[in-house]
Formats: sequence, structure tokens, C-alpha cells
Amino acid sequence: MIWGTSVLVSKMAVVGDFKKALNPQWRHSNRVYAILEYNYIAFPITLALVFYSYREFVNAIGYWVKVSDDGWNSSAIKHLVLYGAILLLQMPPFGNTLGLCLPIRPNKYANRPKIRRLGTLHVCLVTKGTNVQTVLNSTRCWDVLTQRSHPSVRFHVVLDSADNEHFRRELPSYITIDEVPGAFSAKRAKFKARALEFFRQKYNFSKEDWILHLDEESEIDERVMRTSLDFIEKGTADYGMGTIYYTSTGHWDKAFTSAAEVMRVSEDYGRFQLPVRVFRRPFLGWVHGSWILINGAVENKVTWDTENVCEDYWFAYHAAAQGFKFDWLHAIVREQPPCTFTDLWKQRRRWYTGIGSFDRILVRAALLAGALGGIGSLIFPFIGVFGQRIAVPAWYREFMMFNDAAGIHAIVSACLLQDFSVIGLPWTSMLYHVVATLLLWPVVHIVHIMALFSTMMSPAKGFTVINKT
Repeated sequence: MIWGTSVLVSKMAVVGDFKKALNPQWRHSNRVYAILEYNYIAFPITLALVFYSYREFVNAIGYWVKVSDDGWNSSAIKHLVLYGAILLLQMPPFGNTLGLCLPIRPNKYANRPKIRRLGTLHVCLVTKGTNVQTVLNSTRCWDVLTQRSHPSVRFHVVLDSADNEHFRRELPSYITIDEVPGAFSAKRAKFKARALEFFRQKYNFSKEDWILHLDEESEIDERVMRTSLDFIEKGTADYGMGTIYYTSTGHWDKAFTSAAEVMRVSEDYGRFQLPVRVFRRPFLGWVHGSWILINGAVENKVTWDTENVCEDYWFAYHAAAQGFKFDWLHAIVREQPPCTFTDLWKQRRRWYTGIGSFDRILVRAALLAGALGGIGSLIFPFIGVFGQRIAVPAWYREFMMFNDAAGIHAIVSACLLQDFSVIGLPWTSMLYHVVATLLLWPVVHIVHIMALFSTMMSPAKGFTVINKT
């Protein structure tokens, strides 16, 4: 389905009885933050354990390089140059590991004094209206929030469709439905960007207003709202982004798509979070399109008036380029993995199309570099196992094993942190998820690379709204 086309006929199946199908409120926990409070102690220890276990395992079964008795040779030097290039292409090297091991301080705002005034916090969920039940499930989570009675908090569903009957009948009165008029036209914005630009213009935000942007499947809780208010009133940044877990529904119903989302969780704790925490800006424009909190003055300065189908990346890139400061929101929003492989493929192709259409050479180069780094990380072990094992110095072999262990540790940690938030999930299921993720990890890399190269040959058209029912 393309954003801008008619509403799916399939949504009529849920019209009969919405409330009966709604998900029970919260089967999740925020206990993970008891671990993240001491991440700088816990994760270096677990990283060391993974490295030494992996080294013993490799020493027992063999590795894809061997130790040279003569030290350096021409093959080893060539390998070092290529292998070093692959590490640099990860941008930053060991980003996921550093993000996990450097102090996160998830409760840093809690005890600070208020230094900023809040005008209005607009909680803004955007939908095309095709996944009706998903929107109702997400908004049902708002019903129990104590912030519902906060005088400065408003809840909105921004609907880019004229078919609003079901939403007006089922949504409670405290939620404002902002329907994007068909006649509304921006200079460049299309699809979701057009809906966001309409919302910005309608409410004419001030520098004291904030917008919490959510996707239609984003489920929030008390900590999300409390963290958002603390960020606004006690922080200094203009743009916040938080961690997303893919456990709201369909958690590990489909192994491949769930394993793919574990890698996104890993990057939340690593490559997405690290530059925001250290440099107060994202690497280029790497952000989510959901669970982002933006000051009204930033929205008015940057606007959403772009034809780019990856409008979140475009907005963050230009916000950072104009000097606005970013920080991390230490709370978890729950979403869902794509329902099918086809949905995942379409979603990734849209991302790559949007980023690849950027008019900045550095942005396009970084996207391609990431793919090349992924190819190299798969090809070298393959050649070593099935082809010729090169001889390298002993210390270099240790470094290569550490790099392998760091990647494994980041993926395993993300998988367990996500599972640990699901109440009542057996340890046997967690173990299965870890093993499945590690086995599917190379396959997911290959699929992402294929999606990127297919996009370079034939960019995605329109804005695909994937099925979330």
C-alpha cells in the first residue's frame, strides 16, 4: 500500500468489535534500567566473558586465520589494510560496544531542578488510517497515564485520511483527531512529511512547546511521559530520541523479522545513542521516525517541508546542521517487528531510497560504506573457512577474535535486554532468541545489503505503509 491511496478494505474486518480485540494493558517492565544504571560495570565484564569464551571455543575448533611464526608478511599486511578499512566503515568502529560500555546514566534528569518552562507537550501519533486496530491499541495505553490530567499535555491522532468514522467513534474525547485536509498543500512535502507539516502549521508552536512524535504502533507508558517532561523541564537539549523495543505484539512470531529488529535495538544502544550522548548530535541524520521529542522552535526553523520519503533522517540532519542540540531519552517505547519478510523488505527499501536521495555526498557515501563494511565482515571469514587461511601475527589474531566477540556481545546484549523487559518470558525462550539471532545475523546483513543495492538500481516509489495487524 502507498501513503496517499485509499484505505485498505481489510480494516473493515475489525470494525465489528474494536474493544474486544484490544491488547491488555502492559505486559512489560522497565526493570532493565536497574541494569543500565550500572552498564559501565556490567557490560565490560560480560564483554570480557564473551571474548574469553569465544577465544577458547575458537582455539578448540580452529579459526579462519592462523598464527605466523615469522611475524608480518605481505598477506598479513594486505589483510590488515582491508580489515582496518572495514572497521572504519562501521562508523564509528566498535560503536555498539562503546555505547553499551560507556556510562549511560539513565536517571540523570530525575533529581535535577527545573530550568525550562513547558508551554504545551503535544503527544502526536500519525497514521494513514489503514491499521485501525493498531492505532486503537496504541492509544489505549494513554488511558491509564497520570499525565492525562497534566494541564500542559495534549494527545493527538493526526489522520491523513478522510475516512475518520471509526476513530471518532472509538477514540475517547481527550484525544484530538487532527484530520489532514485533502486540499492542504505544502511546497514540497508529501506523504507523512505532509501530515507533519500540516500539524506544525495548525498549532503554530512556540519555543516553549514540544512535540512527542509516535508511529501508529508506538506504545508508551508512565516512564516515557515522565522522562519526556523531565527532558523538557530539566534538560538543555532541543531534540530527544529514545530506545525502541519491538515487543508490543508479534514478539518472535516470525524469527527472521524479529532477529532483524534485535539489530536495531543493538544500534539504539550503540551507533544511534553514542554520538548523541558524546557529541550532542546524531551521526549525520541517523535517528528514528518515532519516539522523538522536538522543541517547537526547532520544528519551525527546519520544518517538515521535504519531498524526502525518509523525512525523519532529513529533519535530524538539518536540525543538527543548524546547531540544535540532541540528547537521549532513557525510556522504552514498544513497537512491533514487520509482520512479513515482504513488509521488512519494503520498509528497508524506503529508508535507503530516502537516504540515498540526499543531496549530500557524505550521506550517500556513509550509506554505501556501511554496506561495504557488512560485505567485508562476511566475505573474509568465508574465504578463510572455505579457501586459504592466511598467516598473521599472534596479537593480530587476538584482535580479530576480539572484534568478533564484540559484535556477538552487542547482539546478545540487545536481545537479552529486550527480552528482559517482557514479563513472564521463560529463560528457555530467551536462550532460543539469542541462538536464533546469532544464526540469522549474517542472513539479515545480506538482506539489508541486497535491499540497498536493489534501491540503487530501482528506488522505491511512494511511501509504503506496511501491515501492522
